[in-house]
Amino acid sequence: MRRLVAAGLALAMSAPLHAHAQETALCDARVHTLVTTLDTDARRDRVWYWAWMTAGLALIGGQAVLAGLTTGNTQKDFIVGAGASVFIPSVLLLPPPAALADSRLLDARVAATTVDGQLGDPCVVLPRARELLLRDAHDQALSTGWFAHAFVIGGNIALGLFLGVAYGDWAGAAKQAVGGSIIGELQILTLPTGALTARGLGLGGSF
Repeated sequence: MRRLVAAGLALAMSAPLHAHAQETALCDARVHTLVTTLDTDARRDRVWYWAWMTAGLALIGGQAVLAGLTTGNTQKDFIVGAGASVFIPSVLLLPPPAALADSRLLDARVAATTVDGQLGDPCVVLPRARELLLRDAHDQALSTGWFAHAFVIGGNIALGLFLGVAYGDWAGAAKQAVGGSIIGELQILTLPTGALTARGLGLGGSF
């Protein structure tokens, strides 16, 4: 009888410890998933950022040079095109993708609570990791949402109409409206959206 009581007590005491260990392991897995998601986004964002920064500056410089070498409607096309191309680097600088900074914040938080390769209390780190993921997802949703598409397409159509109405250059207007919109759309559609996808899968809240 005593053995049965002792076994029962031992089982009752071990149950909460086992449950806590399971919860800790689950939090640890979730934190590392979020870290991987943000780090991957940041790595891809750097490639996207510098590729488009280079492309934007090349378009501005190239069209500015060509504007100085041409005359008439062709010159006006290049002037307007160079002005429109300013949008590409300016939208990257004001501000850059949030994941670039947030991935470093999360990595630092994880590193500060890691001892011998193990998180001290991953369930404490998890809420902050989710917060950063949701912030990055919001940033990506804003940068790829309907307003971004409307702004790019509407802005290029407006510039095209300016060329057509002000100078009668309807061929240049069509090139600006179509070509500018295509470039702008490519910039939007190639933005990495790992955090946004992760939010859709529930990684920003309960799994």
